[in-house]
Formats: sequence, C-alpha cells, structure tokens
Amino acid sequence: MIKKILLVLIILPLFAFTLHKYYISLTKIDYVKEKKTVQITMRFFIDDIEKTLNDRFQKSFELATKNELKKTDNYIALYINQKFHIKINDHEKSYEYLGKEYDNDVVYFYLEIVDIENISTFEVQNKMLFEEFEEQQNFIKLNINNQHKIFILIKDNDKDLLNF
Repeated sequence: MIKKILLVLIILPLFAFTLHKYYISLTKIDYVKEKKTVQITMRFFIDDIEKTLNDRFQKSFELATKNELKKTDNYIALYINQKFHIKINDHEKSYEYLGKEYDNDVVYFYLEIVDIENISTFEVQNKMLFEEFEEQQNFIKLNINNQHKIFILIKDNDKDLLNF
C-alpha cells in the first residue's frame, strides 16, 4: 500500500509537466514569381487567437461556433494589420486579408500581396499574440526566390530581415 502511494506521489507531478501548453504560431510565406504575388498562410490555435481578440476588442467572438460574431473577419483583419508587417525591398507593403478556415483546433488566415516584380530584401515583423502570451513564439517559414528560410520571432525579437 505504501509503495502504491509513493508511486502515485512520484508519478503525479510528472503528468503536470506533460500538460504544459505551448504558445506557437506558424506563418508560411511564398513568393510566386510567375504570379507576382506573395502568398501568406498563418496558422494559430483557435483558443489562443480567440482569447487575444476577446481581450483586445472586449467582445466574445466564439470562433468556430454557430455563435461566432458576424463581423469577426473585420476584427481579425484589423488585428493582423496592427501586429503583422512586411517590407519588401525596403518598402512597407500592404496585403489583402482573403479569409480564414478552421481545422479542428487550428485556424488558418490567408493574406496576399500583389504586384511584386522581384524581391532582394524581405523584412517580416510578427507581434501577434505577444500581448497575451509571454511565451509566444511565431515561426516564420519563407520560400522566396527558391530559397527556404525558417526563423522564430519572440517578444524581445519580433522581426527579421533577409537578403536574397
């Protein structure tokens, strides 16, 4: 009996560490030279983005449910525009928010920058979710001019510049 109690007392704290939540996002950026476009796909956990939007705009968005606010896409586009910035060849570029898609516990956001003739420098800043989660890490995966780069942005280092 004492062995069983000791075993439970030793094993139980180990389970607490396996329940740790990671705060990560993935943004995939592809330059499609033939179409002169930069295509951006962002991937977030629904509960993380929902909490951030709820706190920032003081509303209950209820993402991926039948009760989701009708103007959710407007708020998402506004939030992304406030927190995500791209410079191409030293010029700030605007992008179009194309929409979102839910897949289980993940939401995908789709963005596009048009009329890009060439890319020699590419700077990305992604501050999304940093105000809500101190441990947030935003992974950026680039495919530009047939070069693949991956880097991680954190609160203290929220942008990176690449030369091609």
